[in-house]
Amino acid sequence: MSVQFDRLATLDLKMLRTLLVLIETRNVSQSANLLDLQQSTVSYQLGKLREVLGDPLLIRSGRGFEPSAYAKTIQPGLAAHFNAMENLLFGDHFDDKTATGTLRLACHRNGSRKFVRAFLGELNRRLPLVRVEIVDWTEQVPTMLKDDRIDFAVGFEPEHSSQLLSLPIVDVGYQVVMSQDHPMADKMLSEERIFDYPHAVLSSNEAIERWLDYLADRHKKSRVVEFSSTSMEFTTMALEGTERLMFVADTKDDFFDGYNVATQPVSFIAHQTVKLLYHERASVDPLKRRTLEIIKTTASKVFA
Repeated sequence: MSVQFDRLATLDLKMLRTLLVLIETRNVSQSANLLDLQQSTVSYQLGKLREVLGDPLLIRSGRGFEPSAYAKTIQPGLAAHFNAMENLLFGDHFDDKTATGTLRLACHRNGSRKFVRAFLGELNRRLPLVRVEIVDWTEQVPTMLKDDRIDFAVGFEPEHSSQLLSLPIVDVGYQVVMSQDHPMADKMLSEERIFDYPHAVLSSNEAIERWLDYLADRHKKSRVVEFSSTSMEFTTMALEGTERLMFVADTKDDFFDGYNVATQPVSFIAHQTVKLLYHERASVDPLKRRTLEIIKTTASKVFA
């Protein structure tokens, strides 16, 4: 029997469950209430966990407790193992109100504001003890999904997405965005004229870039790109007071309301489908399976 197993044998499932709840709540009193335990019992279990694992786990700060780096590292895997064990032993029983864990979602900024707000609200209502981390969509999304660094991604399906599952969320057209004082702000841009002005590129959407390059070749035009960023905010700011054009999906989002820009739909760029991407492991883990349901339900409401 290994030394590691001997150390593990000094703990029990209740202690490990306490650890997960402590990491989520960062509060001994709140954890005790959720676990129906005395605060002294939770404090004792935390002390025992610290002793066996050789780590402070929770560190006092000005805001209460903060999980240590080690606690943050082990939390996703520990929660997944608990959920998988419960599913293995007791079938499909899953308690939304007591489930814990951290969900990691990558989301394309284009049109995601309304979806993210609705998703966070629904998640807080359905899975109150589950934490969520949202990161920007980048070209690394497929690799991050395969490597289990994120659980889900919402955006335009990239190339090299083999081994991943995808579900269509909404079919979207495109719009051109420009400064409010742009010469074409109150006129309809034709397919030929879009290359008379420099472009600002949202570089996290490869498909639209390929389409615009194709149109430039077809019309024997040169395409000038003056600004490029993965950030929707920075790219939009780069339009103000210039003659640059930006082409993005028209998801009926209110993102551009806070900027001095004008928008108009374009019919000469092919529609695309916003998709939910995930690895097949999300179909096995009970927490991720429930989250998958929540994402699909939220998307159907937001993009109806």
